[in-house]
Amino acid sequence: MSHFLWVPINENGMILDPNIATEVLTTSREPFAFTDVFIYAHGWWTTASSAASDYNIFSIGCARTFQLLGARDPDRCRMLSAAFSPLAMGIHWPSMISESQSSIANFLEAATFFTMQQRADSVGRHAGHSLLRLIIEAHRERPLRLNLIGHSFGCRVLLSALEALANDPESLAIADSFEFNVVLLQAAADADSLARGQLYGDVQSRIRRLRMLVTISDHDTALALWYPRAQELAHLFSRSTLAMGTTGPTGDLAISVGERLPVSPSDAVPRFSSALSVADLTPLHEWHKATYGASGWAGQHSDINLTQVYELLALFFGSP
Repeated sequence: MSHFLWVPINENGMILDPNIATEVLTTSREPFAFTDVFIYAHGWWTTASSAASDYNIFSIGCARTFQLLGARDPDRCRMLSAAFSPLAMGIHWPSMISESQSSIANFLEAATFFTMQQRADSVGRHAGHSLLRLIIEAHRERPLRLNLIGHSFGCRVLLSALEALANDPESLAIADSFEFNVVLLQAAADADSLARGQLYGDVQSRIRRLRMLVTISDHDTALALWYPRAQELAHLFSRSTLAMGTTGPTGDLAISVGERLPVSPSDAVPRFSSALSVADLTPLHEWHKATYGASGWAGQHSDINLTQVYELLALFFGSP
């Protein structure tokens, strides 16, 4: 992306950059003419330095794929049009005990699952919502596309921000002119949390021009095995909770197996036809695991920096 803003947030959900409001307002003025804003939100167990590295890899990978795909298939990908002018923002929230990668305290990080889960929701509800409101109000005269990409607990950050927006009548009225494209990569959130009456139950029903893409994978050990176990411990063994990144949304938003979009190393991704789509990364992760080996205790949970994933996003963001 040609322009990038770093948005540091503390554990209380406060944006630490005192100039962020001025910076966002500046992006709405000449000579800028942004058509799109991309907002990235990382997951658990990520320091500021590793988040910066991850965002660099992901944004460059996406930008390269967007241009290559746009040149090859311009009808399906608008990312190479002369009018396309993106602004990227990377959210960093404190998802570790210590920002120092060498801190001995981080050996206890596995025990912070529930704390960081709650923190992700708090960060989204406060700072994430504030950031969306700033962008919407600054660009109200020239609405743009808001493209939100979250991974793991970062999906909770984005969903909590959108839920807060959905319950903010003043900002929601302005947001009616904006497009929202939301990608949840291997979401570490309950599978039923988008259903009516649940934690993020107003996102789909109240934000009118919103499209969502959820990825799932059978090879995501972190979500298939460890997420339900951690939730059982957090809720005193009261229930077993499935992760959205394993099954996709359940309840009234469930997408049948036959309607999910399979993503493999070679097959083209079908056209997106609804406000909510589920992409199954299992064939891709299966190939990646066989070629490069498993990715430790988390399985293929963080295998998102793949050309096929970038193409999936390009076709999702680029489709009308």
